[in-house]
Amino acid sequence: MAQVLSAAEARFYHEHGYLIPDYRLPAQMVARMAQLTDELITRNPQLGDLPMVCPHMVSGGSQLLRGDRAWLEFSTHPPILDLVEQLIGADIILWGTNLFAKPAAKGRRIPFHRDGQYWPIEPLATATVWIAVEDCDPSNGCLRVVPDSHNKREVGTHYSSARAEDLIPETLADNEYRAADAIDIVLKAGQMVVFDIFTIHGSNPNPSARRRVGYAMRYMPASSHYRHDTAERRDQPSSAHHTRPLFLLRGVDRCGANDFRIGHPHTA
Repeated sequence: MAQVLSAAEARFYHEHGYLIPDYRLPAQMVARMAQLTDELITRNPQLGDLPMVCPHMVSGGSQLLRGDRAWLEFSTHPPILDLVEQLIGADIILWGTNLFAKPAAKGRRIPFHRDGQYWPIEPLATATVWIAVEDCDPSNGCLRVVPDSHNKREVGTHYSSARAEDLIPETLADNEYRAADAIDIVLKAGQMVVFDIFTIHGSNPNPSARRRVGYAMRYMPASSHYRHDTAERRDQPSSAHHTRPLFLLRGVDRCGANDFRIGHPHTA
């Protein structure tokens, strides 16, 4: 394992629940990601501004997304895995990815929430690596996080929003955080932010003339159990957690109960 993060960066992540590392994706990989983004959006126009679930799967999930295994190039990129290993340990499972593409002038807001609210992982543990495919800033609805909001290790109280301007329904109750504490995550293409499963985050709408695109990769330590057997009753619309394929990318399955057959083509 190469030391991609400095000791200070790793410490910052654990103390504050997020990190914008110095490491940046190489230019040729950013260009490749942008190409795959254009192709994915073109193949799946029916999804509009909805998050695209697991584009690394050729087909599957309740979205019936037409994906491409080429997206795994980024999830298995050695410096990314080195970075993740420094934060969650040597036994790493990739259990999901999302492409978040907010169209120019049409991209809706994502309310503040904690991801652990609806993920079937026991104990709850995941580091999300969110890569900017194109420049992201406040003008086009960049990601926003509430620093230190992971420290209680609780998902908090959520409710389901029915507001048309909300891209996802899961919304953290107002008394769980102070909006004034949120900070903008400003990224250039190829930069990334890593955040904890308990970190409060969201984003504003995109009223600009530029789209906003980010690719999120979800890594959990293999000491946790991804509960396919309970996922269906906890599932979000279009997420199909109960059929998610797991990829053991490094180390061993310390939990011993994770199922690496579900969702893969040879068992479909």
